[in-house]
Formats: sequence, C-alpha cells, structure tokens
Amino acid sequence: MRYQAWLGWLVLVMILCAAACSRAADRPRRHGEADSPDGNEARAKRGDDAKSPDASPDAADDDARFVHKTDREWRKILSSRQYRVTREKATEEPGTGKYCHTKDPGVYHCVCCGAALFDSKAKFESGTGWPSFWKPADKKHVNTALDLSAPELRVEVTCARCDAHLGHVFDDGPPPTGLRFCINSAALDLVAEGQQPRIGRKAVAPRTKAKKQHGKK
Repeated sequence: MRYQAWLGWLVLVMILCAAACSRAADRPRRHGEADSPDGNEARAKRGDDAKSPDASPDAADDDARFVHKTDREWRKILSSRQYRVTREKATEEPGTGKYCHTKDPGVYHCVCCGAALFDSKAKFESGTGWPSFWKPADKKHVNTALDLSAPELRVEVTCARCDAHLGHVFDDGPPPTGLRFCINSAALDLVAEGQQPRIGRKAVAPRTKAKKQHGKK
C-alpha cells in the first residue's frame, strides 16, 4: 500500500511537471524579473511585450499584468482570513468555507488579483470539506509546485498572476483528469455572468442581486 501511494504521487508529479514545462516559455514574470535587463531583452526578442488584440483581459500568462505587491499592500487590501490563506499559505478548517457546497454557476476568480481560476462546471462534491475542481479554467492561470512543509507529500496550487496560495491538488479526482484541486474559499470570488471580479475585502460581502426593472404601465 505504501508503494502504491508513492507511485500515485509520482504519477501526479510527472503530470504536473509536464504541464509546467509546456508553459515554461511564456510563464508569468516572477518577483524581481522586471528589473532584469537580460530578462527584458529576452522578452523583447520573443515578442512577449507585444499585446495581442485577441488576448483575454484576465489572461494570467500576460507578462505585463503580473501582480506584485509588498506585504504591507496585501495586508491593506485583503481581509485577515484572505491574507492568512493566500499570502501565508494557511488552510481553512474543513466545512467552513463559503463556497464549500455552492452550486451556483459562474467562474471562480482569484481574490487577490481577479484572475479567472476555476469554472463552476468543473466543481464537484468531494466530501472533503473544501471546494473541489477536476480542472482549472485555464492551465496557464495556475501554477503547481511540490509542498514539503508537512510530513505528507503534497502539491501546492498557486495563482499564476500573483502567486496567491490557493490550496493543493491530489490524484484522487474524477474523470477525465483524475485530479482534485482542493481550494480554499477565502482565495476565491465567484463571478456570475455579467458580474465583475471583486478584489480583497470587497469579495467578503455577499453579492447583491440586481433589481428587476419594471416598465411603466
């Protein structure tokens, strides 16, 4: 059983590494790269600085849109719970997140930068106490990395645009991917069609439904 568990983790890591390698050439700019002349020259040669007219406004692989803020700025924008989860890599208690059992349609966006992360169509009830998805909205919008902070080997999931900690991904999900993205509600903002993403504390309050316009008799 121990061998099978490690084999499962090895397969998961190989899948995630392959996905990471496929987008390595156009990954988001990391901290400090903006000040590197060599990095700027390399991006200029690749044409990364040229904006495509078809580019999505929330494309996390757009170098120019990578979000970097100081710790003080994050504390000012985020609620204490959002900050602990997204910047300090804390984990919500199971069953306490507001999106744990939500079935409303929409797209889940990053509460730190507004990037589109997960579609409600990929959400499923995992019975774990955390919102679970079998795939991201776009694989370029999330990053994965080995998490060795606990005795159990895990794979961390972060926002590709702002490095916000989202949760972890496991290999016990449903078909067709077999993956379970186990995500903290505090890192998310559910955005329905026609709505705009909310950043930080603004995402804590429930959304108000638009009032219906009645025509004059």
